[in-house]
Amino acid sequence: MLDVAGKAAILVLIIALGYGAKRVRWVAASDFPMLSTILLRVTLPCALATSFSAFDITPDLLYLVALGAAVVVVQQAVGLLINRGGGRRGRAFGVLNVTSFNIGLFAMPYLGTFLGPHALVYAALFDIGNSFMVAGVGYAWALTLATGATASIGQLAKKVFSSFVFDTYLVLLVLGLLHLKFPAPVLAFTSVVANANTFLAMFTIGVGLEIVLSRRTYAVAARHLVARYVVSLAWLALVWFVLPLGHEIKVIVCMLLFAPLAVMVSAFTSEADLDVEASTFITSASVLVGIVAMPLLAIALG
Repeated sequence: MLDVAGKAAILVLIIALGYGAKRVRWVAASDFPMLSTILLRVTLPCALATSFSAFDITPDLLYLVALGAAVVVVQQAVGLLINRGGGRRGRAFGVLNVTSFNIGLFAMPYLGTFLGPHALVYAALFDIGNSFMVAGVGYAWALTLATGATASIGQLAKKVFSSFVFDTYLVLLVLGLLHLKFPAPVLAFTSVVANANTFLAMFTIGVGLEIVLSRRTYAVAARHLVARYVVSLAWLALVWFVLPLGHEIKVIVCMLLFAPLAVMVSAFTSEADLDVEASTFITSASVLVGIVAMPLLAIALG
């Protein structure tokens, strides 16, 4: 318990470091897009490649991919619904900022500590569905809404596959199903770069964070956070009482439902030229919720 709390505290301190570096002008809020680009196109793909090399994916576990995707689809629909009167840009913000789970950077240390290393395999499969829907469909959907353009199927597919994170997951999933591994020198390189991913992700959140925000921004953040956790509670009840899953799988999925928003969401929000301040505040608040909720769920659900 103390080890998990210590790791969670470190993540919060790195966010604070990023915020403090901005306050003393070592970095500026305008650096957020650059940091996000490095995160999404360099360190995160290397972290994913390193993680996928550590276990084998079998077809009988792919239902967890579908479950992760289904959870995100419902979140996206709710995000769209609560912003139905906010115009295209408001709906685009909702599609991005109610949804996603930070599993690779945040949830896996909790799962490994409480349930053992085998739990990481199940979490990674859930994360594939999560990331496909966020970095693929959600990314394309939000950009289409934000620009006001009506996209054809071809244009939508182009936007889906223009997400570097989505393409990375797609390649890694295919390689995993074919039981193909990267050569040792490649993994030696990706593992070194991957070591920077957690720090850069949390630091980037801190750079984008504004503690003193307008009353309107706090209201926007609160509305999206409430919607997110209402959906999470509904899915928790469905998973625990209805779905025919093993006990350990249920515990893992219920914990994942309260993981923070993925860091990529703030980056996608920036790319769509939407409200980055509100997005990073939502992400940071969800980190604090995850720090408390995930260990409590692990203990309460056994």
